[in-house]
Amino acid sequence: MRKVRRRRFLRGAAALAAIPVRASASGKIPVRLGVAGRPCEAPTFVAPDSDIFRHGGIDARIIRYADERELAAALAAGTIDAATLDLPTLLGPLSRGARIRVAAGLHSGCLRVVAPEDVGLRTFGNLKGLAIATDGLHGPSMDLLTALLVREGIDPRRDVRWHVYAPSSLDELTAALASNSIDCVAAADPLAYRLIASKSAVPYANTADGGFTCGTGLGGGHHCFLALGERFVGAHPGIASALTHAFVATSKSLATTPGAAALAGVRGGFLDGNLYEAIGILSSYDWSASTDLVLEELELTARDFRRAGLLGAHVDAEELAARAYVAL
Repeated sequence: MRKVRRRRFLRGAAALAAIPVRASASGKIPVRLGVAGRPCEAPTFVAPDSDIFRHGGIDARIIRYADERELAAALAAGTIDAATLDLPTLLGPLSRGARIRVAAGLHSGCLRVVAPEDVGLRTFGNLKGLAIATDGLHGPSMDLLTALLVREGIDPRRDVRWHVYAPSSLDELTAALASNSIDCVAAADPLAYRLIASKSAVPYANTADGGFTCGTGLGGGHHCFLALGERFVGAHPGIASALTHAFVATSKSLATTPGAAALAGVRGGFLDGNLYEAIGILSSYDWSASTDLVLEELELTARDFRRAGLLGAHVDAEELAARAYVAL
């Protein structure tokens, strides 16, 4: 990884700071934040109440989308200015040149691999020959696990058996785990958390140790990142920087105060699920938010996805990371 790339982005951000910002009639800068109703989007609901937003004159408008793919498409199109998105969802659009910039890693834990406690297997290499349930064909959890299986020398098409379940099929999955017709589950929250909360499964790998995270080998790693529209960053670099710092600070605060964040989401009418479950989910995450190593996480995960055939063989992982990362 060449340090010159990071310096180049720092200089670029400084140069963009001279571009004037146009305020709304209220005197505040309107910023459109996209959400898909997931508990891990808590920073999007809480950051607008922060001192950084108030002092920066940022007027946040939260816009709901059906899912993360719609969210990523809206961000690339400039329909929204910022959103929190998991990296597996971002990599496809980024590989196709989407106008999205990635500024910070916010947390890990929302993508999980879980299994019955008596399975006794704790390395991805030992999943060979097993039946794996997932909550969506080529969803973020399936794709991330696929990339890690290939890294372990396992063919995800021939060496494991995939079974797709709807995110709402908790009872069906619980029965499948109990009958041993399914050996483990790769899924996003809230489904994966509900399997743990109901004691139907336990975490297969510890995300805090870099087990099932993006940029494996960099320590804890992250699942969800703050993504910004490229046009927004270019037109309002100062606001983009303030927003990034607000999201990082808010995410760190969730390590000790997840209840308030969950309540904010429910009160806004955007968060799916109930308050107590949301608090439990948020409390289970690693909120080690940071702008450090984002460039490396992008590149390493893109390399893993390309090796697994999830990105085209022509994709240059280093170029993708350099193009997507923005230092603010």
